[in-house]
Amino acid sequence: MPTLKSRLGDWELPNVHAWSERELLIRAPVDRLIGPTTKVATIGSCFASELASMMKKVGIVGGMHPGGLFYSTATIRQEMERLAGAWQERAAEPSWSVNGGFVDPFRDYDTIHADEAALLADRSEADSAADDLFRDARVVVATLGLIETFRNPSTGNTYRGIPHPAVYPSLGAQFHRLTVSDMLSDLERIRRVVRDMDATLVLTTSPVPLHTTFTAHDVRVANMESKSRIRAAVSEFIDRHPDVRYFHSYEMVVTAERQSDYFREDGRHVHRHAVKYIVSEFLRLFGDPAVQVTDVDTSWLTPIEKTAATVAPQAPLPKPPRPAVSFPRRVARKVRREVRSALGRA
Repeated sequence: MPTLKSRLGDWELPNVHAWSERELLIRAPVDRLIGPTTKVATIGSCFASELASMMKKVGIVGGMHPGGLFYSTATIRQEMERLAGAWQERAAEPSWSVNGGFVDPFRDYDTIHADEAALLADRSEADSAADDLFRDARVVVATLGLIETFRNPSTGNTYRGIPHPAVYPSLGAQFHRLTVSDMLSDLERIRRVVRDMDATLVLTTSPVPLHTTFTAHDVRVANMESKSRIRAAVSEFIDRHPDVRYFHSYEMVVTAERQSDYFREDGRHVHRHAVKYIVSEFLRLFGDPAVQVTDVDTSWLTPIEKTAATVAPQAPLPKPPRPAVSFPRRVARKVRREVRSALGRA
């Protein structure tokens, strides 16, 4: 059993890990969820895409949700409800009329349809592809990215991003930052759908900072609040549900000896070699030995160096000797004292 030592004495405890003992690899239990024939479906922000891309290279069955990126628990929850035959509110959301045709409020805005019939046909095809991916998946990986959302107060629907500029002024979309309570509620629903699929849910927090905040905060403050709320919600959720796993992609980056090792020149997007390293760690923990990434370069990582628990106190330096006063200065001081004394007596 690990021992915690201090000047007061020692404690025998089930778990002890000091900051000074941290290593390059983050400690986590190995849980072989994924084998060569295990179908994995990913949904969420950038890491979901990166993981799906690497899965193909190592022969893992599955892929990323074909609908693109889902940044918040609210949008992931809506899509998981749709997979389960719910989310009836989507039908109440009108399509958006933009220059050149119509846009689906819940897909990418670059795809413009000639008319609403074409939009609905394309939506049905995309839904079918997503259904095929998730139907027999055994592991679902959801990556959570942000808390800043826009939603329709009438339908209750949450959009994937800020609404298209052609409709934003008249839409009346409500800006809402998800609370920890909001996200816990979303995660409960997501878990129920995944369990009904007979699959295991793995959650991870995106290390990529916000591109833009729609608050009055500095984007760095808004990003810290966003990631902190997400991480707090996930932590509480994992405590409630031991059947849900967590992968520490966020912690790999933000607790690195030098965070800038991971990022490109824009300070946001992660280098390709860093992405490969993060995904290799995911597979090391959750993948069978047959689906590991073996050619991983870690030479770019700054090694752990700052591990001292405390800085030893330094002995005080001796005071420098008082400089000797030259003879002329002593004479001058004596004359000034005598003059002041004489004036005082006058």
